[in-house]
Amino acid sequence: MTKGDSTNVHFKELNKNEKVSKLSGLGAGKQETLVVWEKGHSNKIKLKAVRFNSVTCDLEVEGNIPESLIGKDILASFNLKGLNFFGKCKMNTQTKKKYYINFNDKLFKSERRANFRLLTYPHQRVYLHIKVAENLMQDSNLVSIRTKMSETGLFTNFLQLVAGSEATKLDGYVKFRVLDLSVTGAAIMMGELENDMFPCKENELKQMFLEFNGEIMSIPNARLLYKLNYLAPDMNTKLYKGGIEFLEIDTNLDEKLSKLINETLRSLESEFEDFLT
Repeated sequence: MTKGDSTNVHFKELNKNEKVSKLSGLGAGKQETLVVWEKGHSNKIKLKAVRFNSVTCDLEVEGNIPESLIGKDILASFNLKGLNFFGKCKMNTQTKKKYYINFNDKLFKSERRANFRLLTYPHQRVYLHIKVAENLMQDSNLVSIRTKMSETGLFTNFLQLVAGSEATKLDGYVKFRVLDLSVTGAAIMMGELENDMFPCKENELKQMFLEFNGEIMSIPNARLLYKLNYLAPDMNTKLYKGGIEFLEIDTNLDEKLSKLINETLRSLESEFEDFLT
């Protein structure tokens, strides 16, 4: 669900388990702050989360709550571990001293996609390991009459050129250098042989593995969105750029990707400060 093209904000609905996990974290006794308001009204009210009841989906809160909100449908937002969440809920009370917000309705995680995009090439060693159809891999073993080399040999030489000699290899997977990365997808570098392995866009790529500076994580599903000619500096090899969209990313993997990207962005900021001194 995407709203607001001008700000490029993406809202992703959490499933039941994810919602309970986040609200439980919010009400874990750390007095986290949340903001509530009535739709269409500018008055925002800050409250403290006390505890969450996963059975009734009620979050006990403390603060100066106007009587006009009791029993009404309201909106709520909170920040947890650097991520922003928004929910449709209802303000309830059981006694005059205790207030509860019921979160039986939908809860969303939001992200500003532009803030999560990280340029990874050439300074970061980030790769996608993508499984290619067996018949395409077999076709790549055909011997080139002109070069007297197997296409696999040429392909391996190219991979070593863009990936480096220390490249990790996963059986049955082809390794692609990542040009830029976000929590929703990546752009990859391809040679002519790699480009031929994906004859058209919208290819479903299924499970793949993201290698981020030596750390490897599973991406459950993905698809190829586009392919373009790519001009790389200091390279005579004909290259292509492919756009990959990550699919079926749950909140835990989303948070892990966001953390890696944000930590790297902070590291790059530090390097820039060092450069200026």
